[in-house]
Amino acid sequence: MTHSNLQIPGYQVHGPIGQGGMASVYLATQESLNRKVAIKVLRNSNDAQFNERFINEAHFIASLNNPHIITIHDISTLANGDYYIAMEFLDGGDLSENREHFSEPAAILKLIRQIAQGLAVVHAKGIIHRDVKPANILMRKDGTAVLTDFGIAKDVDNNSDLTMAGHSLGSPSYSSPEQAQGQSLDVTTDIYGLGVILLELLLGHNPFKGNTHTSTAINHIQQALPALPAEFAYLKPLLDRMLAKRPQDRFQSCEELVAAIDPLLDPEATVTRPAAARPLQSLLPRKLPRLLLPALGLVAVIATVFALTYQSETEREINRLLQQAELGLEEGRLIAPEQDNARYYYRQVLLLEQDNREAHEGLERVTEIQVQDYVTRGAEALERGNLTKPRDKNALHYYRTALVLDEDNPQALAGIEQLATEYARRARAHVLEGDLDRAHRDTNTGLGIQPDNTELLELRTEIDAKMPAAKKLIRDVFGKIRKTIDGDG
Repeated sequence: MTHSNLQIPGYQVHGPIGQGGMASVYLATQESLNRKVAIKVLRNSNDAQFNERFINEAHFIASLNNPHIITIHDISTLANGDYYIAMEFLDGGDLSENREHFSEPAAILKLIRQIAQGLAVVHAKGIIHRDVKPANILMRKDGTAVLTDFGIAKDVDNNSDLTMAGHSLGSPSYSSPEQAQGQSLDVTTDIYGLGVILLELLLGHNPFKGNTHTSTAINHIQQALPALPAEFAYLKPLLDRMLAKRPQDRFQSCEELVAAIDPLLDPEATVTRPAAARPLQSLLPRKLPRLLLPALGLVAVIATVFALTYQSETEREINRLLQQAELGLEEGRLIAPEQDNARYYYRQVLLLEQDNREAHEGLERVTEIQVQDYVTRGAEALERGNLTKPRDKNALHYYRTALVLDEDNPQALAGIEQLATEYARRARAHVLEGDLDRAHRDTNTGLGIQPDNTELLELRTEIDAKMPAAKKLIRDVFGKIRKTIDGDG
């Protein structure tokens, strides 16, 4: 049905201002208080389940009390039985329409802090928002950020949705790795989405956004945090925690997140800033300028600065090698060409200074990037159907290579699990078709990938029980020959 001539007692409806998968939104004036409101009207009034979820959403939001969560004024029904919610009208636009106001780190961090405070209240009620994105962050005229649209919010301890999503659960560009894979969620999924927004505002673009939903999901699962501009480098530890691939490595609550942001907004706090931004006096001992400068004179000051900034020949060579290594990382020269790659330069640094922290961290970064590259190739090969062939260009090869570099890499382990699951699926299909030979071959291939896979082990037992004794004997005698002829995939 349509609401072209919407009539609501006590409200003067001016016209539509938005539309979603399950509801339409109208601008109206609440006559009793002469205030502008937004009225959200459910369009599926004949569906009792939709009605219940719509009202649940309204009651949930109304139970929240925080300046950074949208305010509900009224919940009722139209004359035809359609449900509606009257809520606070925010005419400042959403975050995507206000990006020009968030070009400086302080303004961006204050915005993230405000939404984190709102999410803390939501999480305290046992609810995950699941769709934290710029379009769901609205702005008041005074600059206050407000979280809205709880249409796909979810109870932390319940697998059912609070309200119907309409067509998808969350926006791929801001979805956590576990959300992209359809896994169980906790409150850290909202912290991840907020981290993507922070990174996007700093860089001016969303580095995880691909050409398709699938490529975007893969990026969230596998792509490492991109390098930040030098002036934002001090925010990397914050982003590392917010955008950690594993939920357990993120901030475990929005209160923790707010506590981490506060020192970054405190001008008196000690925060590592880019060296170029520090004044000359910052190179001197903290109390020296105030206590001794009047007596030292210009010559003493110059001598002190020289002493503090002097570099030996070895130190200069180390800095040169580190710069070359960083350039190699930026240009993708990780391990080649010979003697002109990031790994080579970091190793040269360690020959000069065995305990150099930057070189050790750099080598770890080289390995991380290599691992992510192999995992990405593995996912692409898996999507193409190249599971174990062609040689050295298949998903199994890429995932195993990644695990050689990082034996506990969760993405590579998940890829191995997917391969085993796919062979189990194929084997099961062949069993249903009565083709026990192919079922047996796929089962063995899957067990070669993941020997302890419970489903594959059960399938092998089932196939052995169904296979005639004579055929089983032939299979056991000539199995190795057949494997050589047929290959393992």
